[in-house]
Amino acid sequence: MKFDILKDKFKKVTKSNPLADKKQSNKTTLNNTASNLEEPIIFDESSVKQQIESNSEDMKNFITVSKTGYEDYGVYAAIMRDPTAKGGKRYMIIEPSLSEKDRENFERLRKMLMVELSVDLNDIESRTNAEERLKKKIVSMIQKYGLDIRRRDYSKIFYYAIRDFTRFGRIDPLMHDHMIEEISCDGTKIPLYIWHREFESMPTNVMFNDDMQLENFVRKLAYTCGKHVSVANPIVDATLPDGSRINLTLGHEVTKRGSTFTIRHFKEDPITIIDLIRSNTVSSDVAAYLWFLVENKLTMLIAGGTASGKTTTLNAISSFITPSNKIVSIEDTPELNLPHENWIPSISRQTFTDGGMGEITQFDLLRAALRQRPDIIIVGETRGREAHTLFQAMATGHGGFSSIHADSIKSCITRLTSIPMEVPKALLITTLNAILLQLKIRMGDRSVRRVMQISEIVGYDEKTGEILLSDVFKWDAETDKHKFSGKSIMFDKIAARLGLTKELVSQELSKRKSALEWMASSKDIQKAKEVNAAIMEFYANPDRFLERKRLLT
Repeated sequence: MKFDILKDKFKKVTKSNPLADKKQSNKTTLNNTASNLEEPIIFDESSVKQQIESNSEDMKNFITVSKTGYEDYGVYAAIMRDPTAKGGKRYMIIEPSLSEKDRENFERLRKMLMVELSVDLNDIESRTNAEERLKKKIVSMIQKYGLDIRRRDYSKIFYYAIRDFTRFGRIDPLMHDHMIEEISCDGTKIPLYIWHREFESMPTNVMFNDDMQLENFVRKLAYTCGKHVSVANPIVDATLPDGSRINLTLGHEVTKRGSTFTIRHFKEDPITIIDLIRSNTVSSDVAAYLWFLVENKLTMLIAGGTASGKTTTLNAISSFITPSNKIVSIEDTPELNLPHENWIPSISRQTFTDGGMGEITQFDLLRAALRQRPDIIIVGETRGREAHTLFQAMATGHGGFSSIHADSIKSCITRLTSIPMEVPKALLITTLNAILLQLKIRMGDRSVRRVMQISEIVGYDEKTGEILLSDVFKWDAETDKHKFSGKSIMFDKIAARLGLTKELVSQELSKRKSALEWMASSKDIQKAKEVNAAIMEFYANPDRFLERKRLLT
């Protein structure tokens, strides 16, 4: 009886996002005290029932339970209180159970599939098609070799085969949780860690037990990305097919605990400027300011530390680029996702030869971009000699944006003017218009991302040799609000270029702010395509857009 009640509650919580309703998810829990970190724990009703009836107090350890991407196989993810875990919480993967006999049969099937499975890639239409073919092959092999597997257990065998042969193996359930931002493996016999969007960093119950097992998995990840990792080339940066960014290391030469991988898991639907407003990363005033600068092809750098959201903000403000403009983006790993048709995404290429033959760097791509007649050049991250060429391109009238690692505006300028970038100060002050600083900070018991400051480049002090800055926006920690200084040199520059008065500039900013606030408050504007469609509609006829939304005063 107790289990039936729990089962009903469990079904209810998996139909919704438990993290969106914390109170409900705290009431709905599931008990599983398995602590084996060598492989994901298993879930079956009989074992859960026995544990609950023996000790119902353990139910209090579970904070949330949610479904993963395997709707037909009973795979769940749970966050539980665990005093043995760093931080007191652990992320648990709950998978279908296999008996010892089923496990042996599955290992036999796995080995036979490695030998007998023959696939013509031209016949594979989709992943779903590949998985259906795999299921049929498994059924035929069970019948062919007379394996003692009950038909009701076929779905369990299908799950593990699909997980290991067509997806990401034991980490695949983690890849399906949109609340996970990062997956990190630090070596063998160490639990994988995740960064959860609500509960932050915590260990999981997934672990690689030996070097060979982990090295084979790292090679598989590299192959999936179309890359090669070896002892001669043990460090790889790449992009997974779903767009996630990954860094791999192989063996003990560069990482003493063994092979490692770190996956930065991006949301399927890109974060937009409206999402940033709703999360208070930027205010509507800051967003309207950025819109006005981007629209008028002014140049900007987005500075910040690791995981501060630089690329996310860069991608979000790129939606403000006028639809007719031609864009060329340059990246080492593809992360930008722009809605524009007239866009050339360029990716650098590594080489595996001793002489560097065939390597294409960001510098090479930037030089090529100048011959492609772009209106806007976006460099995913400025870190080397391509900085000088980028600023030269800005000096010729191209709009340009990029991100850079720095923890303050001053350190950003120091990096730009020092080795290896060595951008002359005279070139920097005449080409760079603004620098945005975004950081990841602690507020109470949670981490948040905030645009801390936006400064404009206004000149050069010959006596001190320093670049002069004018702060336009600053974040106030006490109120958690962005305060406008009341002046912007860039507004005057745009007004002079377009022949506008200050009053007209103020009106244009007000229109954009009203449009952004309407989008942020609208329940119909949730996805990136809806935000982009609204911005395109605004560009088509701003007054009509505002009138239709009844935003004109």
